[in-house]
Amino acid sequence: MDTRERYAAYAERIEDVSPSYAAWARLLDDRLVALLDEVPEPKRQPELLFAVARRLGADPSDPGALRALGLEARPALVAALASATVQANDPRRLGPVVPLFAALAARVGRPLGLVDAGAAAGLCSIPDRVTLDHRTGNGVVRVRTAPEEPSLHLTVDVSGIELAPADAPMEIAARIALDPNPIDLAGPGAFDRLVEAVPPEATDRTALMREAARATLAAPPVRLLGALPGDLDRALDALPDGAVPVVLTTGTLVYVPGADRQRFVDRVRERGVHWIALERTGILAGVAATLPGDVDAADPDAFATASLDGVAMAVSDPFGVRVRWLRDPNP
Repeated sequence: MDTRERYAAYAERIEDVSPSYAAWARLLDDRLVALLDEVPEPKRQPELLFAVARRLGADPSDPGALRALGLEARPALVAALASATVQANDPRRLGPVVPLFAALAARVGRPLGLVDAGAAAGLCSIPDRVTLDHRTGNGVVRVRTAPEEPSLHLTVDVSGIELAPADAPMEIAARIALDPNPIDLAGPGAFDRLVEAVPPEATDRTALMREAARATLAAPPVRLLGALPGDLDRALDALPDGAVPVVLTTGTLVYVPGADRQRFVDRVRERGVHWIALERTGILAGVAATLPGDVDAADPDAFATASLDGVAMAVSDPFGVRVRWLRDPNP
């Protein structure tokens, strides 16, 4: 998929959520395509470009603002984009992830040591502080209740295999937030920096992020400056003895070049640690090989694959709010 196709597909996905971002994506012109060609491929993501553009003063309510910025401030935009590590850090991605953590905790029967790779501010480092409801055609079922407050409440539309409620304890003994530029939520302006990656119309999403931020501040991760795959070992080695290591990636690996992505997968296996992921369907060959034949990566509701130790457990929309369970992760 070339740059124009990527942005056209993004516009289709985001139209209902953010008409302003869809307009920016559809107005990508030759100058902007050439600009994006100057930065590494992982830096060409629409969300990243739009967040950087807003940081540099472009107003999403003006459809022509992105083009104008590319014309008037091209060197600044290229430089900012090349070094940007902005991530939306969307806590809704915990929807498909929490049942995997619950199943793993029940299986190992010991406290977990979590390495959240690409953590940004760590809003996805709190699977133990999520109250999760599954909504089906038959109603809403609570599948997990957070034992402590503050917590995050998520409701997910589910289909496929029905998961039973999981009440077994999920203890996380340590949290490491690995990121090229980890964000300290307690710092001034930190939350504002996070939400600049969120479409301006998505006020409900911003509110949910604020809820997740309160829960994260109650159980803050240890921030570690670094990136995949080179700093994975350092993050794992920072976990305490006795904790069962588990690496979490949620929308992280799309920003890692293909060869390094495979090196990360290989290193996880070599270390013998657990790995929970919610990543774009198809970018991980090993995980894709475990998908049933009726999963179409072009389907918006199969945009991402949730996996446990390299085995696909569910597929979802990009935000983790519509989930089709393919396998029961529970022992």
